[in-house]
Amino acid sequence: MSLDSFFNPESIAVIGASEDPKKLGYEVFKNLLDFGEKIYPVNKNEEEVLGEKAYKNVSEIEDAVELAVIIVPAEYVPEVIEDFGKNGGKAAVIITGGFREAGREELEKEVLNVAEKHGVRIIGPNTAGVQNTHNRLKATFTREAKKGKIAFLSQSGALGGAMIYKTSARNIGLSKFVNVGNMVDVDFSDLLGYLDGDETTDAIAIYMEGVRKGKKFLNSAKQCSKPIIVLKGGKSESGSKATYSHTGSMAGSPRVYDGIFRQAGIITADSFEEMFAMARAFGQPTPRGNKVAILTNAGGGGVLLSDKIDKHGLQLADLDERTKEELREALPPIASVKNPIDTIASARGKEYEKSVSVIMEDDNVDILIVVHVIPTFTGMSKVEHAEGVIDAVKEKKAVKPIVTSFLADDIAEDSRELLENEGIPCYNSLEAAASGAYALYKYSTGRN
Repeated sequence: MSLDSFFNPESIAVIGASEDPKKLGYEVFKNLLDFGEKIYPVNKNEEEVLGEKAYKNVSEIEDAVELAVIIVPAEYVPEVIEDFGKNGGKAAVIITGGFREAGREELEKEVLNVAEKHGVRIIGPNTAGVQNTHNRLKATFTREAKKGKIAFLSQSGALGGAMIYKTSARNIGLSKFVNVGNMVDVDFSDLLGYLDGDETTDAIAIYMEGVRKGKKFLNSAKQCSKPIIVLKGGKSESGSKATYSHTGSMAGSPRVYDGIFRQAGIITADSFEEMFAMARAFGQPTPRGNKVAILTNAGGGGVLLSDKIDKHGLQLADLDERTKEELREALPPIASVKNPIDTIASARGKEYEKSVSVIMEDDNVDILIVVHVIPTFTGMSKVEHAEGVIDAVKEKKAVKPIVTSFLADDIAEDSRELLENEGIPCYNSLEAAASGAYALYKYSTGRN
């Protein structure tokens, strides 16, 4: 069965929906009301939930129910799945915990056996749920993620929710969010196969503690045509023990996972910040090599960024003499046209547009990084340099990736929004920009 029932269902039953604002069943049902009309609360003890008629069980619902979101005590889940499956249900998100991670493996096996008997696919148990931001499906008790192009799969519900808060605050959009929970059925491999065909997803970011079917994951990752960035938890002995108590998964040998990631062309990150910085870079052309040009109005920023790209195995490009000549014509007389190219602070937006156009034409350049500190003097517009970059990219119909970093905090917010809306990643730190450029290069080498 396609996993589309989890993300684009025709109808949803919330089994365990509640009128009590202190219960998860209240929060989940409230979140789903934004999705559509066919959302049915199921609770034996309620007549109504948030003004909607409540049902004793799924079999009482007049319409066919495609997706169930289950929030009842663990011992009742098998009979709930039985009732749901007998009535034609296709997919279930089991938010309830207290299964393998709590030492109750037999109960978890019973849930799976009942589901398999009826052809019901399961995400969970012990999950914080799923989201599809492109249709406002929020089968979860966490807040709504910002709409975007990164699919985020997490083996931790709490950290997954925290990252939704963080990405929203930083204007980073997600296409899908899935907390995989105990992965009794649907696992990372299944989700990679689904997301590979998802038009709303450009990159897949994963927080992973462990997988039980390493070969299946390796094959799925190899077959996936989209960039996969993994932050792996449980690398140490202490972390490995914590992983098992958290989700019931074995963290496994770091060497084994490193080998899997390397064979599959997976990019690895060392932190959530780095993982999302890498994922944001995609949705644009991949580079042919590792040669970087840096365009900046802050000489110090160019120097520091040069250090950071060097740590990632990227190199400063040797600009063609023709490129240097055209830059001399375009920029103020005291600007430096050696790479990093220092435009000096007086360069205007139009000079940025010309510089970007010239650099993008240089065959020696594989990636362009623009580092900019917005001047707050001489009557310059706060967004003119961003507009210059955008105009150049549109004019050239860029076949090379471009990464930007605008470093003036709140002064740069409008510029960042303009760039991001045009599909040009804009970071607020040099470290993040270097990570984004590295991810583009690493992905191109892994796929080649």
